[in-house]
Amino acid sequence: MQRVLLTLLLMGATGLRAQSAWDRQQWGNHRAVVEVDDDAPVVRVHLPWRREDDPVGKAVFVVDASSGRRMTHVYALAVDREAGDFIFEPATGKGEYFFYYMPYRMTGSWYFPNTVYRNARLAYDSVWAAGLSRSAAFPGARILRFESVDAFDRFEPMEVIATARETDSVVAVNKGKDFLVFPGDRKQPVRMEDAIPSCWIGRTEGGPFDGTALRNEFYVFQLAVFAAYKNLHNLRLTFSDLTGDNGARIPAASIRCFNTGGKDWEGKRLTKTVGVAKGKVQPLWIGVDLAKSLRPGVYSGIAAIDAEGVAPRSIGIRLRVQDGVSEDRGYGDLYRLARLDWLDSDRGIDDSVFKPYTPVRLRGNSVHILGRTLWFDRFGLPERITSSFQGCNASAEGSAKDILAGAIEVKAISRGKTMSWKGDGPVTKEGAGGVARWSARLESEDAGLAVSARMECDGYVSYELTLTARKDMDLDDFRLQIPYAPSVATYMMGLGCKGGRRPDRWDWKWETSKANNMVWMGDVNAGLQCKLKNETPDWAITNLEKTGIYKDWSNGGSGGVTLTPDALFIAYTGKRRLAKGQVLHFNFGLLITPLKLLDPAHWDERYFQADPPVDSWRREALAKGANVMNVHQGNVLNPYINYPFVAVDTLKRYVAVNRALGIRTKVYYTVRELSNRAPEIWPFRSLGDEIFTPGLGSQVADQFADDGTGGNLYCTGGSWLVEHLRTRYDAAWHTPLPDGDYDMAVRTQGLSRLHNYYIEGLNWLVRNTGIRGIYLDGVGYDREIMKRVRKVMDRAADSCLIDMHSGNNFSPTYGLNSPANQYMELFPFLNSLWLGEGYNYDESPDYWLIEVSGIPFGLFGEMLNNGGNAYRGMLYGMTNRLGWTGSDPSALWRLWDVFGIRPSRMLGYWDSLCPVRCNRDDVKVTVYQRPGKVLVAYASWAKKDVHVRLDVDWKALGIDGAHATIVAPAVSGLQQECVYDNLNDIPIGVGKGGWIIIQ
Repeated sequence: MQRVLLTLLLMGATGLRAQSAWDRQQWGNHRAVVEVDDDAPVVRVHLPWRREDDPVGKAVFVVDASSGRRMTHVYALAVDREAGDFIFEPATGKGEYFFYYMPYRMTGSWYFPNTVYRNARLAYDSVWAAGLSRSAAFPGARILRFESVDAFDRFEPMEVIATARETDSVVAVNKGKDFLVFPGDRKQPVRMEDAIPSCWIGRTEGGPFDGTALRNEFYVFQLAVFAAYKNLHNLRLTFSDLTGDNGARIPAASIRCFNTGGKDWEGKRLTKTVGVAKGKVQPLWIGVDLAKSLRPGVYSGIAAIDAEGVAPRSIGIRLRVQDGVSEDRGYGDLYRLARLDWLDSDRGIDDSVFKPYTPVRLRGNSVHILGRTLWFDRFGLPERITSSFQGCNASAEGSAKDILAGAIEVKAISRGKTMSWKGDGPVTKEGAGGVARWSARLESEDAGLAVSARMECDGYVSYELTLTARKDMDLDDFRLQIPYAPSVATYMMGLGCKGGRRPDRWDWKWETSKANNMVWMGDVNAGLQCKLKNETPDWAITNLEKTGIYKDWSNGGSGGVTLTPDALFIAYTGKRRLAKGQVLHFNFGLLITPLKLLDPAHWDERYFQADPPVDSWRREALAKGANVMNVHQGNVLNPYINYPFVAVDTLKRYVAVNRALGIRTKVYYTVRELSNRAPEIWPFRSLGDEIFTPGLGSQVADQFADDGTGGNLYCTGGSWLVEHLRTRYDAAWHTPLPDGDYDMAVRTQGLSRLHNYYIEGLNWLVRNTGIRGIYLDGVGYDREIMKRVRKVMDRAADSCLIDMHSGNNFSPTYGLNSPANQYMELFPFLNSLWLGEGYNYDESPDYWLIEVSGIPFGLFGEMLNNGGNAYRGMLYGMTNRLGWTGSDPSALWRLWDVFGIRPSRMLGYWDSLCPVRCNRDDVKVTVYQRPGKVLVAYASWAKKDVHVRLDVDWKALGIDGAHATIVAPAVSGLQQECVYDNLNDIPIGVGKGGWIIIQ
């Protein structure tokens, strides 16, 4: 009878009746509705709430339903997870009362909040209760139903716990089995690990599972394993064929369990070990790949579940395949969870060349790519690297410039002597257009060294060096030495050094708090980045807390890097003792810059980006000339962070109208955190720590500890996370929603199968909504994933753009990392940069060139922080973005159009061929040259107002100076029109500049 009553009570909270929302910030998300039909001054209430959380110490607020008046005389007699017993004084008489049993308040910032539950001591009147006779038989109020503030916050049915007695009865009835299995539909994902839900009580344990699917659907269901009797180790699943009553069959190879394995983000086979502790519940999510040609019918088979030392269980599967066809595999219907199929995608994993690059050409010991060539020696290491980029990187047809002063060397030093290596020379292998590989096996008296290299079409060279001791030995040091050509190594950034002129000397040591183990040195037309890498792939961009300092390179803190005055890079490890057979891994990556030619399409791609509401976006973009629109999350088009699949129809219509008006639409979509609104959140949680980072959840250790990535590592996040996820999560970005709730994200792992899901999601979005690109705010994945992103988007549609934004990470909080260095290995796949918050636009021109502009790497950029500096920005072809914090670059866009800037030749102040120079070093000049016409951009870094002279090489301009017209055109808000007779006296204010057209 009790279970029947509970079912009736829960029906009121599962949407079978209308319910009124309330102020969640005041009362919390959950309440019980009780009725008092007695005039007694004190009544008793029993609330069978069946909670997963611990209610001890949490307040309950009692409110008159009709007046909203809160009752002050309330007292808790007993509370536990199963029920609560209360007495209260119904001061407003008979009627309905609301028992809000999880009221909370929010602390911290709105984007990284904490949920703090109201204290019971402050809510209950113990003095009043003490005056009551404990032996009195108070009349009971009648509970009508449980309600939640909305459907999304409900606990029912899968988070309503079975009582201890009910659980014990299930365990007793099934005694003799080693574990229990409860098959489940995809519509009711298992949510609890520490308890079984009450809806399982009375169900037949062990199945069979019955489901209904469409042809061509990727059908998903779950088998929940309850370790009722003992710990389960190495849980395994196997499937039989599903045989149809029509004679057809679904092969076992078409059925897979995501929890036990699949494909990792590199397309490699992934095998997972699944264990279930006694008393815990582990859902196993299963996908069935149904062919479009499959005949309708009922298909039956077996799922065999096994573990170490236990008797296996066979669970029947009956799948009714209907005659209808799911044209998109079910991906478009979120409730089907068919997108779990995406977890094992290998789309985009290949060695093909990608835009805008040319195929790799391997000729003997030389590798040729766009504008760059690398020669390797008999050890497989680079002996020469050149670049033929020139000017502002609009051409790669210049003379070859050496980036190195000599060969790169690795030195293993033992007993004071450098080991001498012998080998047969490198073995080469050319890939499918986009890759060349070579390897060498080297031997010395004391050790062996395996060298494996892979060079890609964009200039990235990955080296894996494996040192194996042939005997017990003392290794004094292991060094990687890169002799940069001093004439090229003009600038530097990395290893904790801010971008700008290369210092005479630099020393760096490994620190767990700083993932700045990379350096770039070079100039605009030639450079090289070196990144010291871990034994296994990772994407640590802020700190090394997860991986620890890379053990073989760091050698317990003895390792580091020294840069000498003659531009010699030395990565060293220091002394260590090696045992015979011990293996060390010294992996590193090289990136040869510039990465590509500057794309003149930049001048036509004019961005609009703004906060909601979206109503005026299109109107503002059209009025000002923007033709690329970024749709961030947190609006009606893309409401939830990194899950742009909820408002697809609305987004699709908006994109179509934009396209008809000449506006390309891109969306914010990345992997770093995931909205709690993603329907797949429960299957993802079932994968352990594979998808989500295993944080403290609501068990706050230090709620004010900074995490080094812009947030609070130990914030609990919003109430939904606390009440439903509870443990093993890290709260991430939160966005307020119109109803007073939040979109609450949780952090995801740096590399996981979620990235496969993401790749497929991008492909689906481009093909099904018409978007033409993505906007990245920071990047939560490495270059292998970014390479797939580029390939998949280009194959899905033409004209897809990828632009990346980052705030300035050069602070101890973010690991002293310059984003241009931090994300450089991703730059080959981007179309443009937007490096913004925290950048100081009063920094030197060298800083602008290296850290902000993107030009040394073959990318244009844009400005963000406070709109940037329009005058200085134009030295590098930069403006800000329309719509963002009041920014309006439309006046400069009009100047571009009046002049006709796209076909012009950019000659930056750093280029020796720039035909216009200033007589002051603190005023820089960049020229945009067309036949018979030039646009001169100049900007000042002088500390005061100055008058300058611009010296012109008229011959280089191809203009007769005696008859030239010199006009400073009007640029609204920035410059008034002025006609000059000459350029001998140009006034410039502090931090300002201007533009002059000469023809």
